[in-house]
Amino acid sequence: MKLKKVKIWMLQKGIKGKDVAEGIGVSRSMVSHWLSGRYSSERIRLWFLAQGCPEGFLAKES
Repeated sequence: MKLKKVKIWMLQKGIKGKDVAEGIGVSRSMVSHWLSGRYSSERIRLWFLAQGCPEGFLAKES
């Protein structure tokens, strides 16, 4: 994933980690770990897609 781009997208949209956590019922620390690349979650990825985050920002890098 292009985590920097996801974080910039969040800033532009006014979305905070707390918003993501509350939106899908997970802890803020889980979202933080996902955003730092330490944790993988399809549930969180799908939430971002549903909010309009470009899919290219969320694709796994190989």
